[in-house]
Amino acid sequence: MSLTRHRAAVSVGLTVAVVLAVLAAAGFYAWERQQAAESALADIEPRYARLLGLQKSDVPLKKAVLGAFEGLRRWAYPADQDSGKAGNDVQQRARRAAEVGGMNIVSSQILPPRMDGGLEQIPVSLTLEGPVQSLQATLANMTGDRPAIFVESLGLRAIDKGDPKQPQQVSANLIVLSLRMQP
Repeated sequence: MSLTRHRAAVSVGLTVAVVLAVLAAAGFYAWERQQAAESALADIEPRYARLLGLQKSDVPLKKAVLGAFEGLRRWAYPADQDSGKAGNDVQQRARRAAEVGGMNIVSSQILPPRMDGGLEQIPVSLTLEGPVQSLQATLANMTGDRPAIFVESLGLRAIDKGDPKQPQQVSANLIVLSLRMQP
């Protein structure tokens, strides 16, 4: 009988041990999952705080974007204006600035538009001749226009007239450009 009691005790003991082992494994698994969840929350918390901050600053950000867009409209042609029409306007304004500055216009040509950073660049090539002071006045005349005219490149070559008493004459090859927004 002692063998039967002993077997019963061993059997109950093993059953209790297996149940405790299963409970320990389940407890360890639950503890491990809880640690992983806390770690994930700790990683997410700063991002969530940043998103809340962005959400709170939504109105100032929208105002800043609209202000930047308005500023860009002062510097570039609108998207609804045709690229060819904008090119003609850039050419006319550059020629007018050269004439007012006192330069002789040898040639001018609208070059093919290029895309750069979401804006279309509309380049115009100009060849001008005249005194250096007139070239300075021409460049100064281009600064006040809106939409802005930017000088992309400027090449100068001295023209020898043979008379040192005359002001220095130059031939200037300019590429100016203006920007057009894309829809």
